[in-house]
Amino acid sequence: MDNKFIMSLSLNVLNHLGINLYSNIPAVLSEIVANSWDADATRVDITISDDEIVIKDDGCGMSAEDINNKFLYVGYQKREQSVESPKYNRKYMGRKGIGKLSMFSIAREVDVISKKKMIDESGTSYFEVSGFRMNIDEITEVIKKEHDDSNSSSNYYPTILAVDENSIENTGTKIVLKNLKKLTTSLTAEYIKKRVARRFGIIGKEFSFSVFVNGEEVSISDRDYFHKLSYIWYFGNESKKYADYCENASHKEERNNEFLHNGVKYKVTGWIGSVDASGDLKDGEDNLNKIVVLVRGKLGQEDILSEYSEGGLYSKYLIGEINADFFDEDTLDDMATSNRQDYRKDDERFIALKKFVQEELKYIQGKWTELRNESGEEKAKELLPVIDTWCKSLQGDDKKYAKKMFGKINQIVADDDKKKEILKYSVLAFEKLKYAKHLSAIDKIEAENFEVFKDIFTGLDEIEATLYYQIIRERIEVIKVFQSITDDNALEKVIQTHLFNHLWLLDPSWERVENTQYMETTVLNALNSQYNGLTDEEKAGRLDIGYRQTAGKHIIIELKKADRIVTTSEMVKQVKKYHDALNKVLASANQSNYAFEILFVLGRPIDNNDSAENREMVANILKPLNGRVVYYKELIENAYKAYNEYIVANKQSQPLIDMFSQLENSMDD
Repeated sequence: MDNKFIMSLSLNVLNHLGINLYSNIPAVLSEIVANSWDADATRVDITISDDEIVIKDDGCGMSAEDINNKFLYVGYQKREQSVESPKYNRKYMGRKGIGKLSMFSIAREVDVISKKKMIDESGTSYFEVSGFRMNIDEITEVIKKEHDDSNSSSNYYPTILAVDENSIENTGTKIVLKNLKKLTTSLTAEYIKKRVARRFGIIGKEFSFSVFVNGEEVSISDRDYFHKLSYIWYFGNESKKYADYCENASHKEERNNEFLHNGVKYKVTGWIGSVDASGDLKDGEDNLNKIVVLVRGKLGQEDILSEYSEGGLYSKYLIGEINADFFDEDTLDDMATSNRQDYRKDDERFIALKKFVQEELKYIQGKWTELRNESGEEKAKELLPVIDTWCKSLQGDDKKYAKKMFGKINQIVADDDKKKEILKYSVLAFEKLKYAKHLSAIDKIEAENFEVFKDIFTGLDEIEATLYYQIIRERIEVIKVFQSITDDNALEKVIQTHLFNHLWLLDPSWERVENTQYMETTVLNALNSQYNGLTDEEKAGRLDIGYRQTAGKHIIIELKKADRIVTTSEMVKQVKKYHDALNKVLASANQSNYAFEILFVLGRPIDNNDSAENREMVANILKPLNGRVVYYKELIENAYKAYNEYIVANKQSQPLIDMFSQLENSMDD
């Protein structure tokens, strides 16, 4: 009887199964390295150059028959023949027979050369060497013809390569990825070493399996994160080796690695660790804040941590590796998804692991908080030694609350600079709370709720005084610089820039408002005007410094070198030029009600005459033109006086100010 129905498969299925399976080079190389493991290789060499990647192993190799029936047979399931390798009895990593297609994700052309030891009918051994080339454009053309013509052949025939038997020393396979597609990352040996190390748990002498990249051996240390761990929890004694790699970890703890789920017993190995600063988990384009799942020694799932709606701050510091070989049991259904980078969430094995990890995370959260609290005070003293003296001055419950405060700060932020800043203000806030007998407010602080922590500072007069002291100290330093450059008769441009950046030197109320200041520009540009009624002289006049106050008043500042002597007529002429130009432009913009003031900043008296009579005469001349004169010496004296008066008036805050000063000095050391 003729078959009425028939199922056929198109080569187009390759596009879905593997050609676009992966999007990054490490994932593709992992599939090839996994094949080398399955082929009983003991060494794999990856060589990277600008335009190709070569992967060569010393495995059992393939004959022409193997190539056709296994390698080129998409979907070949080796586990139907055997569940482990013949020489080293390794459990196979490959299962679906489609991983090899991933090579076309990054290369347009692939050469394969393989050498296998054979035995003829007489028992004589010999080597068979085969080589062929696959080209993605040729495969695409076959797919297109198949689509256009249903009678067209659906087979693809790779190009046969003439190869020398000595191209491979003993046995093994060599794969050359050529005509690489555009890469989104810099392809370096260091980059590949690190990512291959992170994707495998079976590399090293312990497993008789070595991988080299450009001649450099890949080791577990290439994962480049064990030295960053401050705490590690490892599963079972067989995972203690991971804790041994963590030379800087202050807490190492073994956890049970066996668990029951619905009557079935499961076992894992691996670890979960925490770094000191969440920034330690940023590695270029990679975010290491995840817990990967390895199956049979190979990365199976990129991140199981993302399966949980973990809002706890602690989770931002976690990294880990869980080995769950029960995800790939030969006698059970394959639970891997079609993209080979994830697992079916409804499978009982996945549910079991997810529940186990969740319980471990809950335990780790409590322990992490406890450890961070315990180390908080020591960390604070390490960052700011003056805190040690302060802690020793505390009595009774005050010590307990200080310890809590430092512990919470240690949870909130780990960046040393930020932590110093928070410690500085926290000590001051603590003093205020202690004075008000309200230290119990510290108990309300949760690490996840930083806003509550900030609220403790609200309305603290001493804190405000201390913060203002910091501003004063900074401004006195600015005044000293200003005095220095005027004493040295610096160039007008130097003085101009300094005043422009510190307008409060002219008047303490003149704090710059963003986007209202201007320097070295014309009146028209300063006022953003297109008015054409100015004289040529008025148009050419450039303002040294200009500033618009919040109320709309314009301040125009004309600077002269400290030793320059200006005459009355020269000054009046320049002030009148600015005055007339400003009046015209403001009137044209319907802003006649906006006031303006023109300041001359000088080092020497007008006409070199410092008499009271001359000063009064100049003031009377300039007043109708909205002008006045200020002198560098007066600016400096008035600035010093204003800020010194504040310090004298706030002597009651001096103890805290002194402490603040010590904290500041500690931060500068």
